Amino acid sequence: MPTDEVLDLLREMSGQNLLLSEAIARQAGLRPADLEVLGVIEQRGPLTAGQLGDATGLSPAAVTGLIDRLERAGVAERRPDPDDRRRVLVAVSPGAAHIAALYERLERDARGRVGAYSAREQSVIARFLREMYELGVDHVARMERDG
Repeated sequence: MPTDEVLDLLREMSGQNLLLSEAIARQAGLRPADLEVLGVIEQRGPLTAGQLGDATGLSPAAVTGLIDRLERAGVAERRPDPDDRRRVLVAVSPGAAHIAALYERLERDARGRVGAYSAREQSVIARFLREMYELGVDHVARMERDG
C-alpha cells in the first residue's frame, strides 16, 4: 500500500475520530478536548498536571484550564499523591461513569474488528498507532511552544 494512501486513510480516520469525539462530548456536556484529556487520565491512571502535559503536548496553562473544567463538570478530581503529599494527582471521578457508558458499544464493536487480525498484525497496528500518537503529541507541543 503506497505511503500516500496510508496517510490519506489516516487523515480520514483522524477526521472521523474528531467528529465522533465531538458527538460524544456533546452528549457528555464537555468540550472535545476535555473529553480526550479525560480519556488520557482514564487510560494512564492518576497523573500530575506535568505528566498530563507530557502525554498531550499541551502547555501548563492549557492543562490547568482543562483540569479546572473537568473538575467543574464533576468528571475528574485533584487528590494528594499518596507517595508524595506535596504533589497533586488528577484522577477520573465517579461522576464520569455516564461518559464510559457512551463508549461501551463502540469499544465492543472495535474489539470485534481488532480481534479479526492476527497477533502479529495487531502488533504492527499498535506500533503504527503509538508512533502516530507520539507524532501528534510532538506537534501539539511544538505549536504550543511556538505560538
